[in-house]
Amino acid sequence: MQCSKCRNEAVFFQTYSGRYLCSRHLSVDIEARAKRCIRSHHWMQPGDHIAVLVSGDRKSAALLCFLKKMTADRRDIRLSAVPACEKDPWTGGLSAAVKVAESLRIPSIELSLPGASGAAAGGNVTKIAMAVSLDDIAQGVLGEFLFGIAERLEHPPANEWNHLPVICPFIAVPSAELDLYWEIAGTGIDIPPCTPCRDTIVQETGALLENFSRRHPATKYALLHLAEQLGSRNTAAGAVAGTFKPGAGEEETSPQKRPNS
Repeated sequence: MQCSKCRNEAVFFQTYSGRYLCSRHLSVDIEARAKRCIRSHHWMQPGDHIAVLVSGDRKSAALLCFLKKMTADRRDIRLSAVPACEKDPWTGGLSAAVKVAESLRIPSIELSLPGASGAAAGGNVTKIAMAVSLDDIAQGVLGEFLFGIAERLEHPPANEWNHLPVICPFIAVPSAELDLYWEIAGTGIDIPPCTPCRDTIVQETGALLENFSRRHPATKYALLHLAEQLGSRNTAAGAVAGTFKPGAGEEETSPQKRPNS
């Protein structure tokens, strides 16, 4: 099948847009949406030092790659990587997160975990970037309704990580497209997709959303827009970003810990 933008071979079909896209136009489309989110949420300012949480999956690697590309010609913005772990627990070698950061020539730093005593390390970090995708947002919003705590969408938790603002440029991009983006624009390091959550309730919520989205492709975007409308545009990222805090307790991250669950 040919790309809807050019005559090159398509690598992906966007069900919600009805377009076939080649690798170049898919990358351009993803980057345009991410940049639009950054602009609309005022997530990037001159003088920022952005620390990118890199967990070793394709989403976080794609985020690091995108931000590196976006800030390549800017001397007023600094990037650092915060690897989830420095060593591969199986081989003892460098983790994929560290390898990605090194391949992009982005320095790695350490930040103290949320709730830990003492100030965060890493110097003058001004923002934390997290690889929260459209799927993560949509599943989180749906879970709030299913478990009867939809009021959290109107009064979301603070969009912070150790008192630092959190930015999530990929909230309008599906996870499947981020996997492909890494394969297209990444550095060639073999990285697995994000490990599925083992929580059965989370799995069931995700399966329900995926099944409905196959028949109604715009569902995830509708949930994103609903969250932003209810939360004054600042919370689609904020309401879900907390679930990606390294070291977060199960009470914070697990949707089954709800009243009457």
